[in-house]
Amino acid sequence: MDTKIKSKYLQVMISCEIRQQGLNILHALVEKQLAFGGPIFSGPAKFLWKGEIVEHDYCYIFTFTREDLRDDLIREAESVSVEAICMMSFSPLDGNRALMRILEDTFENRENKP
Repeated sequence: MDTKIKSKYLQVMISCEIRQQGLNILHALVEKQLAFGGPIFSGPAKFLWKGEIVEHDYCYIFTFTREDLRDDLIREAESVSVEAICMMSFSPLDGNRALMRILEDTFENRENKP
């Protein structure tokens, strides 16, 4: 049985209109050691935007970060994003031991400020 370990890590989703924008954002975050990295998911989406229903394909970056890096990650993602509103959501992470070890190893030597 693999016991879950709670940590000071967050699961992060970041919006992007197309895959290349997502790759640009993810590259900047990983390069500055603000995010672990991860996939970019895409598919059909529907939004209520300025009072109208808008449908188009949309992408989300799925990654992880440390809680203390959250504000820096937001600033960096917003500075790289070309969207009018770069939507981001953060959820506390309660991962299995293997995932938590990978994140600990990844961010081990990362100070709070770049």
